[in-house]
Amino acid sequence: MPSEGLTPNIETYNTILQGFFDTGRHVEAREFFKEKMMVNKDLKLDIVTCNTVLDGLFKNRFMDEAMSFFHLMQSSGLPPHIYTYSILIDGLCKNGNFGMAKNIFDSLPSKDLSPDVKTFTMMIQGFCQEGLLDEANELFVEMEANDCMPNDVTYNTLIRGCFHNEKYNEASVLIDQMRARSFSEDASTTSVLLDLLVSKEHDPAIIALRKKYLT
Repeated sequence: MPSEGLTPNIETYNTILQGFFDTGRHVEAREFFKEKMMVNKDLKLDIVTCNTVLDGLFKNRFMDEAMSFFHLMQSSGLPPHIYTYSILIDGLCKNGNFGMAKNIFDSLPSKDLSPDVKTFTMMIQGFCQEGLLDEANELFVEMEANDCMPNDVTYNTLIRGCFHNEKYNEASVLIDQMRARSFSEDASTTSVLLDLLVSKEHDPAIIALRKKYLT
């Protein structure tokens, strides 16, 4: 672009950076960020840049580097954004650090940040993965009480959590609620349910689910 008399702006750099991460080229992404973006004094990094790097590091399992980068973001004076914290919570949960994720989630009000549906859903998934179904259900109720309505991803996440923790009756109630709101089971939920219909075909709760699901 410079050879054509054009100067790439931050949006151009962010797009290239995202492209590297999206195609699994995390080495090139990190090199591009450090060697092309950070050293460019004419380039003002924005929150999109930082979120892209943070998300890419977590998704490629560079948790220590991701946390260091997050602390750098904090010290640089970038204003906190719920999307950044959603990336952080999701990355910690998926990398086996649910305790830290919960602490960060609980600290959001002190930062004048309100969890959105994505943040709530990530925490519900974290509780489910830890086998903490009561806490997951409590958070599900809390999000509605805070005028944050669950979406299809939230419902499917909690339903799968119930399946994996053998809470079939609770799953059945949630399926009724979900369908009443015009949502439906996604591919992952359907796959788990079909597996249960085969592996636990004599379980009364599964028989009831079969009748409900196939009608």
